[in-house]
Amino acid sequence: MKPPRLKTRVPKKLRILVIGAHPADIFDQSGGTMAHHTKRGDWVGCVVLTHGARIHDEVISDHMFRSKQVPEAEKLRKLMGERSDVKANEVRKACAILGVKDLYFLGEDDAYLQATKENVRKIATLIRALKPNILLTHFPKEGGGVASPHSVTGEITMAGAFLAAAVDPGDRNPPHRITQVFFWGMGAAAVRAHVWGAEGGFTNDTFVDITDVVDKKLAALDCLKSQGYGGAYARKRIENSDGAFGSEAKVPYAEGFITWKSATHYYLPVTETDLKVSLEPDHDMMKRMSYMHKDKRPRA
Repeated sequence: MKPPRLKTRVPKKLRILVIGAHPADIFDQSGGTMAHHTKRGDWVGCVVLTHGARIHDEVISDHMFRSKQVPEAEKLRKLMGERSDVKANEVRKACAILGVKDLYFLGEDDAYLQATKENVRKIATLIRALKPNILLTHFPKEGGGVASPHSVTGEITMAGAFLAAAVDPGDRNPPHRITQVFFWGMGAAAVRAHVWGAEGGFTNDTFVDITDVVDKKLAALDCLKSQGYGGAYARKRIENSDGAFGSEAKVPYAEGFITWKSATHYYLPVTETDLKVSLEPDHDMMKRMSYMHKDKRPRA
Protein backbone atom coordinates (compact mmCIF):
# COMPACT_ATOMS: atom_id res chain seq x y z
CA MET A 1 0.00 0.00 0.00
CA LYS A 2 1.32 3.45 -0.95
CA PRO A 3 1.79 5.98 1.88
CA PRO A 4 -0.66 8.90 1.89
CA ARG A 5 0.62 11.99 0.09
CA LEU A 6 -0.26 15.55 0.97
CA LYS A 7 -1.37 17.83 -1.85
CA THR A 8 1.07 20.73 -1.91
CA ARG A 9 -0.20 23.00 -4.66
CA VAL A 10 -1.54 26.40 -3.61
CA PRO A 11 -5.31 26.09 -3.08
CA LYS A 12 -7.48 27.86 -5.62
CA LYS A 13 -9.22 29.86 -2.92
CA LEU A 14 -7.55 31.32 0.16
CA ARG A 15 -9.02 33.43 2.91
CA ILE A 16 -6.70 36.20 4.08
CA LEU A 17 -7.30 38.56 7.00
CA VAL A 18 -5.14 41.68 7.25
CA ILE A 19 -4.91 43.31 10.69
CA GLY A 20 -3.30 46.74 11.09
CA ALA A 21 -2.83 49.04 14.06
CA HIS A 22 -3.61 52.26 12.16
CA PRO A 23 -5.71 53.08 9.09
CA ALA A 24 -2.71 53.42 6.74
CA ASP A 25 -0.78 50.33 7.86
CA ILE A 26 -2.64 47.70 5.85
CA PHE A 27 -1.97 49.54 2.57
CA ASP A 28 1.55 50.73 3.28
CA GLN A 29 2.72 47.27 4.31
CA SER A 30 0.82 44.88 2.05
CA GLY A 31 -1.31 46.78 -0.47
CA GLY A 32 0.33 45.07 -3.43
CA THR A 33 -0.02 41.59 -1.95
CA MET A 34 -3.69 42.25 -1.22
CA ALA A 35 -4.24 43.36 -4.83
CA HIS A 36 -2.69 40.14 -6.12
CA HIS A 37 -4.94 37.93 -4.01
CA THR A 38 -8.21 39.74 -4.70
CA LYS A 39 -7.45 39.56 -8.44
CA ARG A 40 -6.77 35.83 -8.07
CA GLY A 41 -10.21 35.40 -6.51
CA ASP A 42 -9.13 34.92 -2.91
CA TRP A 43 -11.15 36.45 -0.11
CA VAL A 44 -9.32 39.33 1.59
CA GLY A 45 -10.69 41.13 4.63
CA CYS A 46 -9.13 44.00 6.57
CA VAL A 47 -9.23 44.98 10.23
CA VAL A 48 -8.18 48.42 11.51
CA LEU A 49 -7.61 48.10 15.24
CA THR A 50 -7.45 51.80 16.24
CA HIS A 51 -9.20 54.90 14.97
CA GLY A 52 -5.77 56.44 14.39
CA ALA A 53 -6.89 59.98 15.17
CA ARG A 54 -3.79 60.64 17.25
CA ILE A 55 -1.23 59.78 14.57
CA HIS A 56 -0.52 61.13 11.08
CA ASP A 57 -3.60 63.35 11.07
CA GLU A 58 -3.25 66.70 9.34
CA VAL A 59 -5.47 68.43 11.91
CA ILE A 60 -4.82 66.75 15.27
CA SER A 61 -1.20 65.62 15.08
CA ASP A 62 0.00 68.36 12.74
CA HIS A 63 -1.83 71.67 13.18
CA MET A 64 -2.25 71.20 16.93
CA PHE A 65 1.42 70.40 17.31
CA ARG A 66 2.05 74.06 16.47
CA SER A 67 -0.77 75.41 18.66
CA LYS A 68 -0.22 77.03 22.02
CA GLN A 69 -3.22 75.23 23.45
CA VAL A 70 -5.47 72.36 22.33
CA PRO A 71 -9.28 72.51 22.69
CA GLU A 72 -10.94 71.55 25.97
CA ALA A 73 -11.64 67.85 26.52
CA GLU A 74 -15.20 67.49 25.18
CA LYS A 75 -14.50 69.58 22.08
CA LEU A 76 -11.29 67.64 21.43
CA ARG A 77 -13.11 64.29 21.75
CA LYS A 78 -15.70 65.48 19.23
CA LEU A 79 -12.98 66.59 16.84
CA MET A 80 -11.16 63.26 17.19
CA GLY A 81 -14.40 61.48 16.36
CA GLU A 82 -14.82 63.59 13.24
CA ARG A 83 -11.25 62.95 12.16
CA SER A 84 -11.70 59.22 12.78
CA ASP A 85 -14.67 59.27 10.39
CA VAL A 86 -12.56 61.04 7.76
CA LYS A 87 -9.86 58.38 8.07
CA ALA A 88 -12.42 55.56 7.90
CA ASN A 89 -13.87 56.91 4.66
CA GLU A 90 -10.37 57.13 3.18
CA VAL A 91 -9.74 53.50 4.15
CA ARG A 92 -12.98 52.41 2.46
CA LYS A 93 -11.94 54.12 -0.78
CA ALA A 94 -8.46 52.59 -0.65
CA CYS A 95 -9.88 49.10 -0.02
CA ALA A 96 -12.22 49.45 -3.00
CA ILE A 97 -9.24 50.18 -5.26
CA LEU A 98 -7.53 46.97 -4.10
CA GLY A 99 -10.70 44.89 -4.47
CA VAL A 100 -11.28 44.46 -0.73
CA LYS A 101 -14.96 44.51 0.22
CA ASP A 102 -14.95 43.35 3.85
CA LEU A 103 -13.59 45.92 6.30
CA TYR A 104 -13.82 46.02 10.08
CA PHE A 105 -13.09 49.00 12.37
CA LEU A 106 -12.55 48.11 16.05
CA GLY A 107 -12.22 51.76 17.10
CA GLU A 108 -9.56 51.36 19.81
CA ASP A 109 -7.63 54.43 20.96
CA ASP A 110 -3.98 54.35 19.90
CA ALA A 111 -2.91 56.57 22.80
CA TYR A 112 -1.96 53.50 24.81
CA LEU A 113 -2.95 50.29 23.10
CA GLN A 114 -2.75 47.17 25.26
CA ALA A 115 -3.17 43.43 24.74
CA THR A 116 -6.18 43.23 27.04
CA LYS A 117 -8.50 40.23 27.25
CA GLU A 118 -11.20 42.32 25.59
CA ASN A 119 -9.01 43.19 22.59
CA VAL A 120 -7.77 39.63 22.23
CA ARG A 121 -11.35 38.31 22.34
CA LYS A 122 -12.43 40.78 19.63
CA ILE A 123 -9.79 39.38 17.26
CA ALA A 124 -10.53 35.77 18.25
CA THR A 125 -14.24 36.30 17.60
CA LEU A 126 -13.53 37.75 14.16
CA ILE A 127 -11.22 34.87 13.29
CA ARG A 128 -13.81 32.27 14.28
CA ALA A 129 -16.49 34.08 12.27
CA LEU A 130 -14.42 34.83 9.14
CA LYS A 131 -12.30 31.64 9.14
CA PRO A 132 -9.16 32.99 7.44
CA ASN A 133 -6.34 30.64 6.45
CA ILE A 134 -3.72 33.40 6.54
CA LEU A 135 -3.13 36.46 8.69
CA LEU A 136 -1.08 39.49 7.67
CA THR A 137 -0.14 41.72 10.59
CA HIS A 138 2.60 43.53 12.52
CA PHE A 139 5.59 41.68 13.95
CA PRO A 140 5.12 41.44 17.76
CA LYS A 141 8.79 42.31 18.33
CA GLU A 142 8.87 45.34 16.03
CA GLY A 143 10.80 48.16 17.66
CA GLY A 144 11.81 45.82 20.46
CA GLY A 145 8.16 45.19 21.26
CA VAL A 146 8.05 48.17 23.62
CA ALA A 147 5.30 50.83 23.72
CA SER A 148 4.47 50.53 20.03
CA PRO A 149 0.89 50.16 18.76
CA HIS A 150 2.39 48.13 15.91
CA SER A 151 4.04 45.50 18.09
CA VAL A 152 1.07 45.43 20.47
CA THR A 153 -1.26 44.80 17.52
CA GLY A 154 0.93 41.86 16.53
CA GLU A 155 0.72 40.57 20.10
CA ILE A 156 -3.07 40.98 20.20
CA THR A 157 -3.42 39.25 16.84
CA MET A 158 -1.32 36.23 17.82
CA ALA A 159 -3.07 35.87 21.18
CA GLY A 160 -6.38 36.13 19.34
CA ALA A 161 -5.30 33.47 16.85
CA PHE A 162 -4.46 31.06 19.67
CA LEU A 163 -7.74 31.79 21.46
CA ALA A 164 -9.68 31.36 18.21
CA ALA A 165 -8.43 27.77 18.03
CA ALA A 166 -10.36 27.02 21.23
CA VAL A 167 -13.92 27.53 22.38
CA ASP A 168 -14.89 30.67 24.27
CA PRO A 169 -18.13 31.06 26.29
CA GLY A 170 -20.47 33.44 24.49
CA ASP A 171 -19.15 32.73 20.99
CA ARG A 172 -21.24 30.07 19.24
CA ASN A 173 -18.81 29.77 16.31
CA PRO A 174 -16.64 26.65 16.43
CA PRO A 175 -12.85 26.92 16.92
CA HIS A 176 -10.75 27.88 13.90
CA ARG A 177 -7.03 27.36 13.45
CA ILE A 178 -4.83 29.69 11.35
CA THR A 179 -2.59 28.03 8.75
CA GLN A 180 0.11 30.70 8.47
CA VAL A 181 0.92 34.24 9.57
CA PHE A 182 3.02 36.62 7.50
CA PHE A 183 4.32 39.48 9.62
CA TRP A 184 5.09 42.75 7.90
CA GLY A 185 8.83 43.07 7.59
CA MET A 186 9.06 46.82 7.08
CA GLY A 187 10.42 48.37 10.26
CA ALA A 188 10.65 44.98 11.95
CA ALA A 189 13.58 43.07 10.48
CA ALA A 190 16.65 43.22 8.30
CA VAL A 191 16.37 42.62 4.57
CA ARG A 192 17.81 39.16 4.09
CA ALA A 193 19.56 38.35 0.81
CA HIS A 194 20.78 34.92 1.91
CA VAL A 195 20.98 32.65 4.95
CA TRP A 196 24.13 34.33 6.30
CA GLY A 197 22.17 37.54 6.72
CA ALA A 198 19.95 35.81 9.27
CA GLU A 199 22.65 35.68 11.93
CA GLY A 200 21.83 37.59 15.08
CA GLY A 201 18.32 38.84 14.42
CA PHE A 202 14.95 38.68 12.67
CA THR A 203 14.91 38.75 8.89
CA ASN A 204 12.41 38.98 6.07
CA ASP A 205 12.24 35.54 4.48
CA THR A 206 9.35 35.95 2.02
CA PHE A 207 9.04 38.52 -0.75
CA VAL A 208 6.05 39.20 -3.00
CA ASP A 209 6.78 40.82 -6.36
CA ILE A 210 4.28 43.71 -6.61
CA THR A 211 5.74 45.42 -9.68
CA ASP A 212 2.60 44.85 -11.73
CA VAL A 213 0.29 46.40 -9.10
CA VAL A 214 2.34 49.40 -7.97
CA ASP A 215 -0.25 51.64 -9.66
CA LYS A 216 -3.01 50.18 -7.48
CA LYS A 217 -0.96 50.47 -4.31
CA LEU A 218 -0.13 54.11 -5.03
CA ALA A 219 -3.77 54.87 -5.85
CA ALA A 220 -4.77 53.34 -2.50
CA LEU A 221 -2.15 55.38 -0.63
CA ASP A 222 -3.30 58.51 -2.45
CA CYS A 223 -6.70 58.09 -0.77
CA LEU A 224 -5.10 58.57 2.66
CA LYS A 225 -4.83 62.35 2.33
CA SER A 226 -5.61 63.18 5.96
CA GLN A 227 -2.72 60.95 7.01
CA GLY A 228 -0.15 62.48 4.67
CA TYR A 229 0.42 59.25 2.74
CA GLY A 230 -0.69 60.50 -0.67
CA GLY A 231 1.30 62.32 -3.31
CA ALA A 232 5.07 62.56 -3.00
CA TYR A 233 5.30 60.67 0.30
CA ALA A 234 3.64 57.55 -1.13
CA ARG A 235 6.04 57.55 -4.07
CA LYS A 236 9.03 58.00 -1.79
CA ARG A 237 7.87 55.05 0.30
CA ILE A 238 7.43 52.89 -2.77
CA GLU A 239 10.93 53.61 -4.04
CA ASN A 240 12.68 53.41 -0.64
CA SER A 241 10.85 50.50 0.99
CA ASP A 242 9.34 48.37 -1.78
CA GLY A 243 12.33 49.22 -3.94
CA ALA A 244 14.72 48.02 -1.21
CA PHE A 245 12.82 44.76 -0.81
CA GLY A 246 12.79 44.45 -4.58
CA SER A 247 16.58 44.78 -4.73
CA GLU A 248 16.96 41.69 -2.55
CA ALA A 249 14.17 39.83 -4.35
CA LYS A 250 15.72 40.75 -7.75
CA VAL A 251 12.57 42.52 -8.94
CA PRO A 252 11.78 46.26 -9.23
CA TYR A 253 9.28 46.34 -6.32
CA ALA A 254 8.42 43.83 -3.60
CA GLU A 255 6.79 43.59 -0.18
CA GLY A 256 8.69 41.74 2.54
CA PHE A 257 7.34 39.41 5.21
CA ILE A 258 8.54 37.37 8.18
CA THR A 259 6.85 33.99 8.26
CA TRP A 260 5.47 32.72 11.56
CA LYS A 261 6.37 29.05 11.15
CA SER A 262 8.10 26.70 8.76
CA ALA A 263 6.04 25.40 5.83
CA THR A 264 5.62 21.76 4.83
CA HIS A 265 6.30 20.79 1.20
CA TYR A 266 6.38 17.60 -0.85
CA TYR A 267 9.02 19.06 -3.18
CA LEU A 268 11.69 21.64 -2.39
CA PRO A 269 10.01 25.07 -2.72
CA VAL A 270 11.93 26.71 -5.56
CA THR A 271 9.80 29.27 -7.40
CA GLU A 272 9.71 29.92 -11.14
CA THR A 273 10.82 33.48 -10.43
CA ASP A 274 13.94 32.35 -8.56
CA LEU A 275 14.81 29.81 -11.26
CA LYS A 276 14.52 32.48 -13.94
CA VAL A 277 16.64 34.96 -11.98
CA SER A 278 19.40 32.40 -11.36
CA LEU A 279 19.77 31.84 -15.12
CA GLU A 280 19.76 35.52 -16.04
CA PRO A 281 22.99 37.38 -16.96
CA ASP A 282 23.92 40.16 -14.52
CA HIS A 283 23.37 43.04 -16.91
CA ASP A 284 19.97 41.73 -18.01
CA MET A 285 19.00 41.44 -14.35
CA MET A 286 20.19 44.96 -13.58
CA LYS A 287 18.31 46.37 -16.56
CA ARG A 288 15.09 44.63 -15.52
CA MET A 289 15.47 45.72 -11.88
CA SER A 290 16.08 49.33 -12.95
CA TYR A 291 12.47 49.72 -14.02
CA MET A 292 10.85 52.68 -12.23
CA HIS A 293 7.18 53.39 -11.99
CA LYS A 294 6.26 56.28 -14.29
CA ASP A 295 3.89 58.32 -12.19
CA LYS A 296 1.47 60.52 -14.10
CA ARG A 297 -0.26 61.93 -11.05
CA PRO A 298 0.61 65.45 -9.85
CA ARG A 299 2.92 65.35 -6.88
CA ALA A 300 2.02 67.21 -3.72
